Amino acid sequence: MKKKEITLCGKQVVLAYCYATEIAFRELSDQDITDFLTEAIPQIQESKMPDAKKVTSLIVASVLSYSESKGEKAPIQSEDIMYRAEAEEIGNALGVIIGLRAEFYHVPSGELQDKPADDAEPKND
Repeated sequence: MKKKEITLCGKQVVLAYCYATEIAFRELSDQDITDFLTEAIPQIQESKMPDAKKVTSLIVASVLSYSESKGEKAPIQSEDIMYRAEAEEIGNALGVIIGLRAEFYHVPSGELQDKPADDAEPKND
């Protein structure tokens, strides 16, 4: 499990990423997390916010996975996010979760390692 504490809805919460996060997201949104992120990341790169319901579901899934692992009640619910969270907090939470996922799967930062060098000869097929 990868985790990070942030402020959300005026409360300190711990966001986490592990298999429980993926399972909870699937249950809350009826979509695989990889499919959602494949859609969401290009939108984020264009400074657009992805589907609000799915973003809320992802944040809740992340909060729940940490809280449940500790045998605790989640400090926030989806209603808190929908009615009390600031847009900046939601964007920050989404970015943190994406980063935690990259850490969980050991995705290297920066460019892909198997990208051909700029001076490489093009292949003739």
